[in-house]
Amino acid sequence: KCFYKCTGLTSVTIPSSVTSLGDYCFSSCSSLTSVTIPSSVTSIGSYCFAYCSLLSVITIPSSVTSLPDDCFLISGLTSITIPSSVTSLGDRCFLGCSSLKSIDIPESVTSLGWACFGNCTGLTSITIPSSVTRLGDSCFEECYSLFSVDIKSTSITFGGNCFASTAIDDFTIMATTPPEITSSCFDKCNINLARLMVPKNSINDYRNSGWGEFGTISTATDFKP
Repeated sequence: KCFYKCTGLTSVTIPSSVTSLGDYCFSSCSSLTSVTIPSSVTSIGSYCFAYCSLLSVITIPSSVTSLPDDCFLISGLTSITIPSSVTSLGDRCFLGCSSLKSIDIPESVTSLGWACFGNCTGLTSITIPSSVTRLGDSCFEECYSLFSVDIKSTSITFGGNCFASTAIDDFTIMATTPPEITSSCFDKCNINLARLMVPKNSINDYRNSGWGEFGTISTATDFKP
């Protein structure tokens, strides 16, 4: 909790002698707008930038390999650069980042934690790279503006309530075998009016699975056998 609740702190340049940012390091620094993190930093703690409501942009150095639980919980992020060194995004990592409009998830990431992007109400579209094999429970729940999802993975599992309370209109998935989903995966979504795009020759399999509630199921245009 090095700078926890330093509400007058507006900017920070971290020296290259620093190798880690601990839990709650800058949590609740409500006036913080700028942070420069050197490549010497290899780990960032839980809640490190949580509740930093004015922190809109941050660049994570390629020396960091994971973004832990609650790292940016309810922060003011509008964009973030995640390096290809990062392999996982923790539980509630970006929960409640209502100003986050878009995010590029690198191919290095293999899993998104529980409620990772939950209640990111400004998020309108998301592309999940082929490296991701697991979306945690409530991963995008209450992303009320999320209408377009493109999942490049050919093998992936979905947690409960994964896309509950979203505005799904177009959903693309590259798995030839329909992943198992619970009835809550698209809870409170109008998927009966939405379009699902899947690999060629998999349309009937999706229609006869839990994905069959989508209004239209067709072949994904970018499918490559």
